[in-house]
Amino acid sequence: MIVCLCHVVSDRTIRARISEGARSVEAIGEACGAGTGCGGCQEQLAELIKECRQGTNARSACRDGCAVPALQLASSAL
Repeated sequence: MIVCLCHVVSDRTIRARISEGARSVEAIGEACGAGTGCGGCQEQLAELIKECRQGTNARSACRDGCAVPALQLASSAL
């Protein structure tokens, strides 16, 4: 999912920068540019930092739960 539209930065890229040590919105901006344009994504960046610190990842739970139905739909289309 694209988080920063100004610099086209995805949540995966942001999570990677957090795992590499970026611990603030400013540090993420320095690492990949996210949050340095209009600033509209800075709140979401802060939430991603908080989520990673807590060790939670709601998207992985959804991805795990949604992967099988998506594969079934794709294979039924063949």
